[in-house]
Amino acid sequence: MNGFINLTKPPGLTSHDCVARVRRMLKTKKVGHAGTLDPMATGVLPIAINRATKFIQFLDKSKAYDGTIRFGITTDSDDITGTILHQHAVPWLTQERIESELNKLVGHITQRPPVISALKKDGSRLYALAREGMATLEDVPLRKVTIHSIDIERFDPGEFPEMTIRVACSEGTYIRSIARECGERIPMPHELQAEAPTVGATLSMLHRRQSGSFHSTTSYTLEDIQDGNFTLSSIESALTHLPKWFVNSDTEARWLLGKPVSCVDSSSFMTPQVVVAVYRREEPSKFLGVTTLVRSEDDSDKSYIVTGSRIFATPQ
Repeated sequence: MNGFINLTKPPGLTSHDCVARVRRMLKTKKVGHAGTLDPMATGVLPIAINRATKFIQFLDKSKAYDGTIRFGITTDSDDITGTILHQHAVPWLTQERIESELNKLVGHITQRPPVISALKKDGSRLYALAREGMATLEDVPLRKVTIHSIDIERFDPGEFPEMTIRVACSEGTYIRSIARECGERIPMPHELQAEAPTVGATLSMLHRRQSGSFHSTTSYTLEDIQDGNFTLSSIESALTHLPKWFVNSDTEARWLLGKPVSCVDSSSFMTPQVVVAVYRREEPSKFLGVTTLVRSEDDSDKSYIVTGSRIFATPQ
C-alpha cells in the first residue's frame, strides 16, 4: 500500500493525532502528513502511506481556506481557543470597512505568524516558550507569503461582528495572522480609544478546502478509513504539477543506479534549478520518480545535470 489518502481532519485533533490513528487503522508504521492543521481547524490533510512519505516534500504547496473572523476580541493565540486579551463590542463595524482592509492584505506580503504556533525559536517551539512567558508576538520573525485572493462569503453584524472569508494562498500563510492583522488595521472611534486603539479580531473557524491537488469534495473521514471505504491516490497523481523529464532506456538505467546523468533536451525548463518528475520515454511510459536538475556550468548547450537526491517510485 503506497500512496496518499485525502483525509478530512475533524476538529479537536492535532495533525499528529490523525497520523497516529491512521497508522493504527492500517497497521503500518510509515505514515506522514502534509501541511499541519491546528487542532481547532478542519478540512483537507493529505496523509502519506509508506513510500509516499518520501514524496511529501514535492507536493503542490498551494492552499485554500474558509475562515471566520470575529471582531472586537483579541486572544493570545489569534484564534477563539486562546486566552482573551481584550474584548469590546463594535456594533458599528461594517462589512465595507472590513473588506477595505482585507483587500490590502492580498498579494506578496510580509506576515507575522502567531506566537502560539509550532514554529521554532532557538530550537524550542514558540508555543512552549510563550506559555512560559519567554516569547511574545514581537519575538516571532516576519515571513514573506503570497495571498492570491480573499473573497467575502458572509457578514454577520452584531456586537461582535463575524465575517467568513475564502482565502487562496501560498504555503506558510497563517489565516490566524490575517484575522489579527485585519483587526489591528481598523482603529477604534476616537472617543473609545481609551479602551483599545484598534478593533482587534480573532479567528473563530478554519476549514481547509484544498491542499495542492487534494480537495475537500473528494476527502475521506477517519471513519471511512476505519471501514476501508477509501481510495488511495497514487504518488504520480499527486505530482502532476511538476515538469516532466522523459528519459530513454539508457538514461533510465543510469539514473536508477545513481550514476551521473545529464539532460540535454531541456528547452522546456526555464530556471537554473528545477525539480522534475522522471518518466520512461519508451512505451509503455512509466513514472520512475523525482529528481533535481541543475543547469550545467557550461551553459553553451543549455544542458542540465542530475544533482541531489533521487527519489524512486519503486524500491531499487
